[in-house]
Amino acid sequence: MFDAHAHLQDPRLSGVFDELTHKAKTVQVTGVCCCGTTPDDWAATEAVANRPLPFVAVPGFGVHPWYVRFLPKDWRAQLEVYLDRNPVAVIGEIGLDGVMDDVPLALQEEVFVWQLELAERVRRPVVLHGARAWGRLVDLLKPYARRLPGFVAHGFGGSQEILRQMLNMGGYVSFAGTVCNANATKVRAAAKEIPDSQILVETDAPDLFPTGGHPIGTNANNKPLNHPGNLNVILREVAALRGVSPDELSDTTGANARRIFL
Repeated sequence: MFDAHAHLQDPRLSGVFDELTHKAKTVQVTGVCCCGTTPDDWAATEAVANRPLPFVAVPGFGVHPWYVRFLPKDWRAQLEVYLDRNPVAVIGEIGLDGVMDDVPLALQEEVFVWQLELAERVRRPVVLHGARAWGRLVDLLKPYARRLPGFVAHGFGGSQEILRQMLNMGGYVSFAGTVCNANATKVRAAAKEIPDSQILVETDAPDLFPTGGHPIGTNANNKPLNHPGNLNVILREVAALRGVSPDELSDTTGANARRIFL
């Protein structure tokens, strides 16, 4: 199993990191894409990727739309340094967000487009965040999509039309713990209908804890912390929706992940 999106550098996981890696090994997680979100966590993301782990940790470096207001003047140069130093790294997590309404959309778009241009120039895949902003994200992505080595729509929650456009542009679409919620009809329909060649699964650890998962602790609000060991819960749910065995879906999503990340 390959966890297509997680944040193992998150400080909330630092005290349980050894337990986290053990649980991931126990359920046979073979790879994790570990995405940074801001220059403040890129060093920690790089450190995770360089640790001896029982799975491949592919680092991602990028600016998440929540943090575009707080960037140092040299963030672009810093990002290029991290990418140059980590030749298998992706650019992510980047994109647009419609949840945090106090983050100016124009600034989100400026930072997002610059990172897409960088990805095209240095030939790196991108990992996309589009919560409540998938439509505008697709509009900005279209000129670049076919010129990128690949892209992943992580934690997908868009409409059927957005899904169609993502697939037509050649993107991969990743499903997180939300798919385990019986009321998430839009997400579950997308997970059922997407072709084998473009589907991925993820935990988005330590967030998006799946129904039926096993917590590795709690956050400050006493909510359960997610971890890659819960990927098998998500995988089983998506496999049931698609009418295939978990082993078959693991092989399919694992092959897709290796194609985009490795």
